[in-house]
Amino acid sequence: MELVCIGNALVDIFADSEEGIDRQFSLKDGAQHIPMDLMRDILSVLPEFTVCSGGGAANAAKIAGQLGIKTGFIGALGAMPGIGDTETKKKKGDFDQFGRLFEDELDKAGVQSILIKKPSPTGICLMLKLPDGRIKIAAAPSAALELSAEDIDEDIVRSSQVLVLDGFMLDRIDLVRHILELADRFGSVVALDLSSAGLAYNRALEIVTYARAYPMIIFMNEDEAHAFYRAISRDENKKKHKENLNEGLNPELINLFRDFTANDIFPVLVVKLGVRGAVVFAGGNIFREETIPVIPLETTGAGDAFCAAFLAAWVREKSFSECAVLGNRAAREMLGVNGSQAETKVFRQLGKQLR
Repeated sequence: MELVCIGNALVDIFADSEEGIDRQFSLKDGAQHIPMDLMRDILSVLPEFTVCSGGGAANAAKIAGQLGIKTGFIGALGAMPGIGDTETKKKKGDFDQFGRLFEDELDKAGVQSILIKKPSPTGICLMLKLPDGRIKIAAAPSAALELSAEDIDEDIVRSSQVLVLDGFMLDRIDLVRHILELADRFGSVVALDLSSAGLAYNRALEIVTYARAYPMIIFMNEDEAHAFYRAISRDENKKKHKENLNEGLNPELINLFRDFTANDIFPVLVVKLGVRGAVVFAGGNIFREETIPVIPLETTGAGDAFCAAFLAAWVREKSFSECAVLGNRAAREMLGVNGSQAETKVFRQLGKQLR
């Protein structure tokens, strides 16, 4: 395995909402967790929706597999009714309906999956587009959150060059530390996507501790970079969010990130800047690559595609600039589709650059 991705195994559901559905089910603005029963009630009133495999680590695995990288994924899905979670031998079709869809999509991408059966249903993340264009996100992670340290296959970790961790796992400290210790034991680099500004801020000191103890590549978007900077610099006077798209990374943040990476090969910090490309901090140096702006159909999965392509190039010994260029290209492809549904042939073509 060149990449092994570990994270929340979810299905992403995209739907256009009729007027008032969000109020009917008391959905808040932004992202929220809801019970699975409520999720089922919402899905029952939607006239139609699109479903694909999801979760940050799974998206990265699927894209890496399509790029021709030897990729694995470890996650937990809901078992088909009547199939006990104590059965150790996984058979095709052992999972519930959404779990089978998840498994099939990763199989088609060439990903070697270690999927653990759990008694709870397969997790769901709903992206509900309102008539006014706003999007409300509701997640019922369910079985995804039942992945435990005992479920991590040491043989597949031993075989990996890079372990990719979903940042949403950071709250499960024992599981994350177990994975980091396995990576350290077997000589794997750990790639971590911070996933949200809240996690970047609240878990910043833990992330710094991990980055000092283990070889790590840390991905973040611009909001997450500002949140991470505020936490580790203890500068609460910095605004929580950038004022406008062109403001970019402030000089103090740039200097801190450069210094943070200056003493060794790791950690490497990668900041995804959306329409302005990406910047990499490594070895005390800064590598900046711009991209071609596009009008997105939907942004879900674009950051995951960037991470997958960046790491695919990195394990094939490309320069940091080349890694960022390929990451930008992969992210652009994702902006034209819902979730991680981009055409396989597009990524197969991109993968030719890695040979």
